[in-house]
Amino acid sequence: MKTAAIAGFGNWGRKLVKSIEGTSDRLRFGVIISRDPERVAEDANQIGADVVTTLEEALVRTDVDCIVLATPHSMHAEQVKLCAQAGKPVFVEKPFALTLASAESALKACPPDMVVAAGHNRRFLPSVQRLSQEIAAGTLGRVLFAEANFSGNVAGKYHRGQWRASGTESPAGGLAGAGIHMIDLIVHLIAPVSRVTALSRRQVLEIEMDDTTAALLELENGASATLVSLMATVPTFRLKIFGTEASAELDGEHKLTISRQDAAPEVMTYDPAETERMELEAFADAVSGRQEYPVGRAEILNGIAAFEAIGTSAATSRWVDL
Repeated sequence: MKTAAIAGFGNWGRKLVKSIEGTSDRLRFGVIISRDPERVAEDANQIGADVVTTLEEALVRTDVDCIVLATPHSMHAEQVKLCAQAGKPVFVEKPFALTLASAESALKACPPDMVVAAGHNRRFLPSVQRLSQEIAAGTLGRVLFAEANFSGNVAGKYHRGQWRASGTESPAGGLAGAGIHMIDLIVHLIAPVSRVTALSRRQVLEIEMDDTTAALLELENGASATLVSLMATVPTFRLKIFGTEASAELDGEHKLTISRQDAAPEVMTYDPAETERMELEAFADAVSGRQEYPVGRAEILNGIAAFEAIGTSAATSRWVDL
């Protein structure tokens, strides 16, 4: 059992803590880092955690084995460096950083054997893992193209003044909150991204965040993909991959359909998975030396490079090479 400190105890930080508390035999949260101890006192009492006001205080504690960051995106890179200086493994909620330069700087500060985990929980979906197996086995043939859409509706949920509603923290609309998951799946399942072109605009939201973002991605292996992320529509999670022998479609997180030439579609449904718990326990396993965390540093960097390039392309109306 590893003991973690969590920095960033908003809605998502609470969700991460709740995902493992009382159910995991590999990780527990023993410290909550908050600038407002009174705000988190009840939560800390419920899980038996101490409260400190700074990351630095948590890093010097000998009873803290690792750190989980659920802080604003712009803080991640410098906080990763602090963890590296203290020799503490770190789990970073997505996006790992807002720019490739800051991500590279953060990872450069981390020794090669230090566990640095990126929070891409959709990789742990059973449907995604089955899709990965199909692609690796070659049953789709050569992958040519992918369509990705991860959308939702933040109208009335995000308000002016909230950091997630800021154009600085959430460039290109829903890319940081949703679309980056699809970037990671494209990188993981098909190939790294080599260049992008995109548009992003605000049509109906009253907050600073764009509500309509669309991108075209060229991949290193010659395949291509489209990525759409809308923040003022019905929730959508869809990834369809087209190969020369078959296509595979994730329609929602728990349904995978594989369509082959001259055959009835094969439809597979899966029970909901606790992907937050699964990613945190994978992090704990990596810290314990039982296995490597499944998102490698090269994949982290390529994902952030594509994330940043989409925002740059949307602002400049041009192709951006990674």
